[in-house]
Amino acid sequence: MAVATLLAARLCVARRAVAVAVAGPRGAQPRRERNEPAMNDALHRPGHRGRHRVRGAAAVTDGNEVAKAQQAAPGGAAPTIFSRILDRSLPADILYEDQQCLVFRDVAPQAPVHFLVIPKKPIPRISQAEEEDQQLLGHLLLVAKKTAKAEGLGDGYRLVINDGKLGAQSVYHLHIHVLGGRQLQWPPG
Repeated sequence: MAVATLLAARLCVARRAVAVAVAGPRGAQPRRERNEPAMNDALHRPGHRGRHRVRGAAAVTDGNEVAKAQQAAPGGAAPTIFSRILDRSLPADILYEDQQCLVFRDVAPQAPVHFLVIPKKPIPRISQAEEEDQQLLGHLLLVAKKTAKAEGLGDGYRLVINDGKLGAQSVYHLHIHVLGGRQLQWPPG
């Protein structure tokens, strides 16, 4: 039941993000196109590169990420929203994919450019990564760097990995947030 509630909340946020998104070209490399269900059509118009700007963090967030993290299941048999994106049962604005990872735009962007880098291997939390994951973790960082460059983030960006309830992790599938396109503030939280 909690997974269904989380998925319903994410879809609501996704619709809200699409409603406030404004097209704006960024980066020099085109993203890969693929057929998407109607819900994502606004981001996949012919000639539209899927780039969008955010009017401000408060414009697209429901301010409830901490509450979602407190309620999120830290592991279990139920598929996560990211495993559903990986198996293509949920649409996503995919920027890059290889045999080890997938990169796609966040449905509730907190910066003009906000995408996620996730491993295809299901690692619930960074704190649960093993020594054998060392190469994969390095690969995720290099893919984040390459995608940030392709997205026009030459002036800088921030990488964020949330871990556990106190780290505000709301989806228990390791993911790296890459945020940029504006001056980010410090401290972050």
